[in-house]
Amino acid sequence: MKFYKYHGAGNDFIIIDNREGRIPKQKKSKLAKKLCDRRFGVGGDGLLFVEKSKAADARMRIFNPDGSEAEMCGNGIRCFAKHVYEKGIVRKKEVSIETLAGIKKVRLTIESGRVAYVRAELGKPLLKALNEKIRINDREIGVSVLEVGVPHVVVFVNDVDAVDVRSTGRAIRYNKLFPNGTNVNFLQEVGKNVFKVRTYERGVEDETLACGTGIGACGAAAALLGRADASRAIELRARGGTLFVEVEKENVYLNGPAEFVFEGEIYDST
Repeated sequence: MKFYKYHGAGNDFIIIDNREGRIPKQKKSKLAKKLCDRRFGVGGDGLLFVEKSKAADARMRIFNPDGSEAEMCGNGIRCFAKHVYEKGIVRKKEVSIETLAGIKKVRLTIESGRVAYVRAELGKPLLKALNEKIRINDREIGVSVLEVGVPHVVVFVNDVDAVDVRSTGRAIRYNKLFPNGTNVNFLQEVGKNVFKVRTYERGVEDETLACGTGIGACGAAAALLGRADASRAIELRARGGTLFVEVEKENVYLNGPAEFVFEGEIYDST
């Protein structure tokens, strides 16, 4: 079985072409657990399947390292778009991709025949709470709760590098206020329209170097709270790289490069 490895700001993914349906639905979860393992597999924050779509140019299915299926992934869809273009599956600069969160439009910047930059539509941010106080680990913190394809919590902090992302993120992710779980983002303002961000990802169950939908949620939260100017791009610096968010009334867009890492073949024993 052939696979391809990509990353977007350090958020890494394995991509498999499943347009012929060789990998049935019941095998995808088990395969994700196996391949995403960083010691016994290829290693990745998610496994993406390229599939045929009747409604869009291609369909993306994404499975987390714990085997759960995600509705959307901001960095994943940018890597996916680069892959389908460079492999000749969809030779268009404007690509429509079907996800469980709906059809998303992705715009590609092509240089010398390669995808150099990707602008991905994340969707309209659904605000559920804005800077509301909740109690976590015997202390009160302010959280903003949004859905940008998937659920997110955004917490503004004074020093993002001092946060115990794994412990605090897990406590919020499994809090009874979020029965379906949530991703958790810690955001620090470091300049005008410039922020640093760290994210605990649901499904990965740990901090990742970047989270695309999380970065989109952070940009939206910053704009809604008046801490960012939505009339221009918002710069968000994750540990794996810098991405830019555009916040419009009806949509959020994620901008940045997607990088090919390597390809290979594995024996599928699932």
